[in-house]
Formats: sequence, structure tokens, C-alpha cells
Amino acid sequence: MRRWGWGVLVGVLGGFGCGDDGRDTGAATQGPGATMTAPGTTDETTTTGATAQPTTSTTEGGSEASATASTTGPTAGTASEPTSTTEPAGCGPCSEPNQQCVDGECVTTCQGRDPDPCPMGQVCDVISGSCHAPADACTLAGASEPCGAQKCGPGSVCDGQGACVPVAPCAGVACTGDEACWGVACACDRPVQCADPGLDLLNGPFAEKIMGIDFADDCTAWMVTLRSGTDYLRRLRPDGELTEWAGVSNLDMGEVKVLRRLTIPQLHEVPPVAGGPVEPPQPVEGLGEVAVTYTCIGGCFGDVPQGVARLVEDDPVDPLPIVIPAMTTTGDGPFMAAVADAGPQGLTWGEDRVLYVGNSTANGEYNTADLELATVDVVHNFPARVTASAAVSPAHLLVALEGGALYRYNVFTKQSELVTELGAHVTGLSHDSFSGLVYASMSSLEVLAIEPFTGTFEVFAMMPDRGRVAVSPSGKLYYVPAKYLQVQEGMVTSWDLPASF
Repeated sequence: MRRWGWGVLVGVLGGFGCGDDGRDTGAATQGPGATMTAPGTTDETTTTGATAQPTTSTTEGGSEASATASTTGPTAGTASEPTSTTEPAGCGPCSEPNQQCVDGECVTTCQGRDPDPCPMGQVCDVISGSCHAPADACTLAGASEPCGAQKCGPGSVCDGQGACVPVAPCAGVACTGDEACWGVACACDRPVQCADPGLDLLNGPFAEKIMGIDFADDCTAWMVTLRSGTDYLRRLRPDGELTEWAGVSNLDMGEVKVLRRLTIPQLHEVPPVAGGPVEPPQPVEGLGEVAVTYTCIGGCFGDVPQGVARLVEDDPVDPLPIVIPAMTTTGDGPFMAAVADAGPQGLTWGEDRVLYVGNSTANGEYNTADLELATVDVVHNFPARVTASAAVSPAHLLVALEGGALYRYNVFTKQSELVTELGAHVTGLSHDSFSGLVYASMSSLEVLAIEPFTGTFEVFAMMPDRGRVAVSPSGKLYYVPAKYLQVQEGMVTSWDLPASF
């Protein structure tokens, strides 16, 4: 077992929640397991915060989502300073996102300030702008990292091009006039806006010869099969409606991925602490689009077309056209079965509506299909065969290689850096848009929870047999068995994910 090695991270994954004032003065608790820190450091920006949140109602598509935490003005123990003003009444110029007008005075909170104004033994919580003990619940704190002219604080990371972008649990970024930035529109409590299909439905006809699963933002479940004969893409809506699409010929399927939000449901109101000028994140085009991989046929050799297909639901003739053609490639993992360890692997969507996958042209080559530009390209060469990928920010993808090396790839700079070594093959990666953690299913049957910007990880659970995991917006992590590879076929099961930070 490994324990978390958070370094400068302050918010800690645990089972605590926010009190009436959005804070809990008790010590933060950690889940089971032991900790290690990742080797090396990043050459871009590393996220150094953990999580917490404001008391503001959020809406997505007209419905309300809970995201609570204190956003009241500075109180005793905070590092706030009155800013002098010549105005006889009101606050005068008080327009920075870390300033608030309190009782006629412009007060500057602790966010974005260097040096840190908090007293020894306390940290600046960028959610409230107050100084807290590091173990306080709902605290998002940590050092800032340089990013061109900007400095990216907790809740944000550098995009590699000089701009700070938000990462879960925050959905936006605020910056002062001197380019000190931090995450805003964050969530302390997991917003759950949908319910998954019941386990009885997930384990019905939907799961016949299941090989991979993913969930849309409305909790609709998608799967692909690995079976003898024609394979299928299936959709199971929360109300039980089941639809399937036949694949091309007898091509085997491997993965299914749905384009989803990378942060909590986007806010349409800016928390008061943000100061007003922060624009809410815009909806991502194409949310809900579905892609699958064709990985093998027969002995996984020959000239039969393989690759990545995209679902075109309203095309009854060719609903799963290949958008990334693939050469024949094979590997030695992660399933240790030729039929499952061939062809393209590591399928994921970038937030830019670009499809990414490994090994389509050769083992280790990372391939894209840009649906807007209608182009296919090789964008990077990794030192080994790709087995899994997941988007973790608007700029970054986490990519697992055969053997367990984990890299972070920047979609803008097209560079990668080693994050950590996991010690076993990765069968799948799934990003949690609330916590920002990535869950990895392993050939060792462990399920790891990984912090993608530090490389720290913890054993979260154990799978009963070979398979993959996927995060649902309902707050559950699902295990699906690789049924074709099992003597005794397993069942789809789930674990609850932490409901708060």
C-alpha cells in the first residue's frame, strides 16, 4: 500500500464536509493506504493545491447544483489589509479580484499576494481569501508556479503558453493586475445532478461480453463488446432505454470514450470573492460525442482496417465511421491476451474536441483526429506502447505506457514529461471532474487514485479480475470485467467516491 505524498498540497482527500460557515476546524482525515511522492518535477507548471469551495448556487442547463463554502468577508485571523482611500464614503478604486469593500473600506484578502501574508502555521485559502490551518476542511492552498508573465496558484495550472487554466475542482481563473492567478468557481461538495442506470440494468443485456465502459455527463452509460463475431457499441440511458450499434465486420472493439466536462458543472454566477470581472466558463462544443477503438481481428494480423471510430447516430448506413485509420500493432500488456493487447489503445477526447489515441501508426506514436479541421496526424512519440489516456486540463493529457510509466502530454506544446512509475500495466484511466484525480485500473488488479500534476497516488480499491474502471458524474467509480478474457464472467460493480474535500 502507498500513502499520499502531497508535498505542498494542503487540501486532503477525506470524508469531511463543510460546516455551517463552510469550514471545519477539525483535523482532515485520510483514507486508508500509505504514501509516496513521484520522482522528479515538471518542466511546466505543477498544480500545488487541493480543494475547497464557495457558498454559491450553480446552474447547468437551468438546474441548480450545490457547491457550498464560506464566501463571507474577512474575519479575525485572516490576512486582509485596509487599502487607503481619499473617498469620504464608499471604497473608491477596489476592483482587483482579491479586494472587497467592507464597511466602506477596500480590504485586500490573502489571495495572489507575495510574500504570503498569513501568520506562521497558517495558509492562504484562495476560496475565501482567509488564512486557515492547513488541516481545515475545504481549504485550497499552495504555492504558485511561474507561467510566462503569470503565476498560477491553487486551482489552476500553466497551459505551457503563458496562461493559467482552471483544473478541478475549479471552473475558472481570476488574476490580479500583476498577473497573480488562482482558481475560482470551485466546489467543496460533489455536485450530483443525475443518477446512473441501476446495477440490475447495467448487468443485463447491456453487459453481454462487455470490454469497456464510460459515462456521459447525464449519467448515460456507454459500452463496447469484445466477442466472437460482430461487436457492438451500446447505450443505456438512466431510465433503462437500451440502444446498440453494430461495428464494422468482425472487428474487435477495445475502448469507448465520451466527451465530457473536465470540471464541475459550469457556473453562471461568479462567487462574490471573485470580485465580479471573471467570466464564467463557456460550454464545450460536442459534449456527449462518443468514440470507440477497433483493435483486432482473428490473430490481430492482416490488412483489415482498424482504428478509431466516431458514432454518427443519425447515419443508419455507416454509424461508426473510422476517423483514425490504424496499422496493425501488438503489445505485451496490459491484459496479457493478444486479442485485447493489439491495435490502437489509450483513446481519449481532448477538451478541444480532438480525439487522441496511441499506436495507430506504430507502437508509442500518439495520433489525433481533429474533427473540426478533418485532419489526422502523429503528434508525439512515446518511448513505449500506449495503453491508456485521460484528459486532465484544457492543456494536458495523462498517458500510460506499457509497463506502467505515466506521462503528462501538453496538447499545445506537443511535449511530454514523466510523472511517475506505477509498476504495472494500466488497463484504463478515468478522470474525476470533481476532485481532479485520475483513477487507474491496473493489471495487478489494483485501482489507483492519482494526482496528475504531482504523480502521488494511493491504492483506492481492488478489482476482482481483469477489467477497467470509469468515473460516473453520479459520484461512483464503476468496475467492468473484461468478460471475454474471464473463465467465470464477473459483474459490473461500483464504489462510492468521496462526496467532499
